[in-house]
Amino acid sequence: MTSNETPRIRSLLRQAERNVQSGKNAAAEDLYRQILDEAPQTVAAWLGLASVAGNEAERDEAYAHAVEIDPQFVAAAEEEKDETSLDEAQPAEISPYPASTVKSSASTASPVSISGPEGVAAIEAAPRKSVYEVVDDEVQLYCYRHPDRATSLRCYKCNKPICSECTEKTPVGYLCPDCHREAEDAFFNATPLDYLLAFLVAMPISLIVGYFVMRFSSGFFFIIIMFFVGGAVGGFIGRITKRVIGQRRGRYIPYLVAACVIMGVVIWALPSMIAGILFAPGALFSLIGPGVYLFTAVSAAYYWAR
Repeated sequence: MTSNETPRIRSLLRQAERNVQSGKNAAAEDLYRQILDEAPQTVAAWLGLASVAGNEAERDEAYAHAVEIDPQFVAAAEEEKDETSLDEAQPAEISPYPASTVKSSASTASPVSISGPEGVAAIEAAPRKSVYEVVDDEVQLYCYRHPDRATSLRCYKCNKPICSECTEKTPVGYLCPDCHREAEDAFFNATPLDYLLAFLVAMPISLIVGYFVMRFSSGFFFIIIMFFVGGAVGGFIGRITKRVIGQRRGRYIPYLVAACVIMGVVIWALPSMIAGILFAPGALFSLIGPGVYLFTAVSAAYYWAR
């Protein structure tokens, strides 16, 4: 290791190496990138990234960075790696001591001191809000969307740490919101033209229906009718729109259709709303019927446009 590594960086490097040994390359890659964000001149992190990066171009680039920073360190690391490979090929020596007397160095290691200039520098170098934090020589995970929430959960697809609020439970594990959205995108095949067609179909029908709703929106009997008719009209607008765009699904198609139904009434109701607010508050009672219509029609239009 280079002499400019802080206790935090050394601890992160050890955790990354343990992840590599356990076959958790994605977690190790995240740690190496975390180290390089904090200390770009860490040669060991560049070498580690060169061994676990996702594609060959990234591995070659990371190795080139390591050689550029400290070629002697890289050469020494390569020699140590070769010697380790040879040692592993030889039969292991049997220890003359009983297994019970052998203690792991990790279990007897004393906690990292935070006194002195080096400890102060390590604390100042540590980010306040990070996905990772060193705790007793281990790495404490924090949700990548809520950096103040400690967690032990990870997205099974991208391996990012996530808190319980951000998890999307699936039959095969937990998904983060980003991966869940990507999975949903596979089911949405609507094109920009479909959005235009949906607007051109839903808006005129909504305006026509909205005119008649405002024209005859008086009386208790009308309000009762709207409870039953509003859902049917909204469902008709949603179904006809879906048929015009070839039954294709769009993430925002239902919201667009629902907005058209709302605007179809609001445009005609706007004069009554202004007059009721400024001059005659009693006129606002005439909007109860249109309000009931919107309550039933919008939900039905949204449902059938999905």
